[in-house]
Amino acid sequence: MDWERKRVLMVVKTYPTPSKKYHETVCTAGITSTGEWIRLYPLIFRYLNHEQQFSKYSLIDVDVLKNTQDNRPESYKIKNDSVKVIKTLDPQKDIEERKRFLLPLCSDSFEAIQNKYKEDKTSLGLFQPKEVYDLIVSPAEKDWTPAQKEILNQTSMFDKEFKQLEKVPWDFSFHFKCNADGCKGHNVKITDWELYQAFRNFRKYYGDEKTAIEKLKEKYLGYFRNPKRDSYFIVGTVHPWPTFIIIGVFSYLKNDTVQTDFFDLIKS
Repeated sequence: MDWERKRVLMVVKTYPTPSKKYHETVCTAGITSTGEWIRLYPLIFRYLNHEQQFSKYSLIDVDVLKNTQDNRPESYKIKNDSVKVIKTLDPQKDIEERKRFLLPLCSDSFEAIQNKYKEDKTSLGLFQPKEVYDLIVSPAEKDWTPAQKEILNQTSMFDKEFKQLEKVPWDFSFHFKCNADGCKGHNVKITDWELYQAFRNFRKYYGDEKTAIEKLKEKYLGYFRNPKRDSYFIVGTVHPWPTFIIIGVFSYLKNDTVQTDFFDLIKS
């Protein structure tokens, strides 16, 4: 099996975790130029060259190889040094391009995504919750385990120096109801790097964790409770278990209607 070049709109980056083999890794997901979900792992994101460190909703070209040790159809290995950023889609003027890729993959409910996994191992999905009750913030371990610290303290395999990965001492999850008949509600963990970074930014700006958590809730619950917005959860399973977690949030103002032809862009 050979490496193949794909063009991918990246829509998810999870918060980095220590890795014995790769020092630290990030799980990413995106949508190919042919409109299919793809998971790229392991991505050693903070070790990439600066010009390769893509943002969410960046269009990239990258060499990938089907991961034969992972039975999820979307899972591919990524050749880290092959990443080339083509363009990052602006949250205002390029919103139609984002929607054109994501919304065709939208499912009716969280249960529909879970059932799809049972049928054919499809392990990535997008849906719009019916109601979001809360962003639950629970205490987590305050520091990495001794084994994780040992990994993070090792000399970088790429001889790059940068700030050691911070352990965020909280777990985050959304309590919501979806559109499935008889849905009794769900409580699902979120690992989106963007949410973790928002917490860190709020803590730095306001100077304490209590206020940071309040502002984080205000921000994310505002996405789903604002009648002028449409907001969705992006979910995926954690290998090798079938349990789904939230790995991203897609949100936009309903009156964002800028029109361009994104399919000309992806073929360029």
